[in-house]
Amino acid sequence: MQELENPIWAALTSAQQHFSIPTGAARRYPAAVAPFIAVAEQGVALSAADLDGVGEGYYFLGAMPALPQGWSLQPLSGVLQMVYEGGLLVAPDAEAIRVLAADDPAMVALTDIAFPGYFRPRTGEMGRYAGIHDDGGRLVALSGERMDLGHLREVSAVCTHPDFTGRGYARQLVEFIMHGMQQQGVRPMLHVGAANARAQALYRSMGFAATRELPHARLICPG
Repeated sequence: MQELENPIWAALTSAQQHFSIPTGAARRYPAAVAPFIAVAEQGVALSAADLDGVGEGYYFLGAMPALPQGWSLQPLSGVLQMVYEGGLLVAPDAEAIRVLAADDPAMVALTDIAFPGYFRPRTGEMGRYAGIHDDGGRLVALSGERMDLGHLREVSAVCTHPDFTGRGYARQLVEFIMHGMQQQGVRPMLHVGAANARAQALYRSMGFAATRELPHARLICPG
């Protein structure tokens, strides 16, 4: 599964090429969909003309480019990639789970608590998202699908409001999303902070195994 070494590029040149914006030798998602940009392999040179109009708020994951003068990469904490190695899942109890509209603004509000800036107004268009609400109708837990490589798809946006942790919501939602993937013949994978031992332990208990740690960096514009 060589494509997992460079998952953003793999997604934008396969199942999600309809999102792909050619950016010289790079490809990127629309900023309102996802804040990711990629090159085909390590060290691909990008020119100032290539990056004209890209702006702040984009991230590389995996292969890093060679940048023109004035541009730079801000290294961020590593990202551990994990792929599901378990068997077929039975349909989980979905009584409390609701599939969400792609443009539901509550998803952005909730994810901004856990990982601000990564979930955008149109991220919901990347796949199916589902959540759990409290008695007042507030979205308090979320999971969904993000990068799609065809036979592999990323479980993403796994988050629970701090007031509702410890209730098993994350596991329920991840199993719900994974079961849907398996019904389509797709293998789940995911990315988690390399320092997030608690989340990694949860995913291992669910059948995920680590494949590699990927470098992660933010693109910084001149000036």
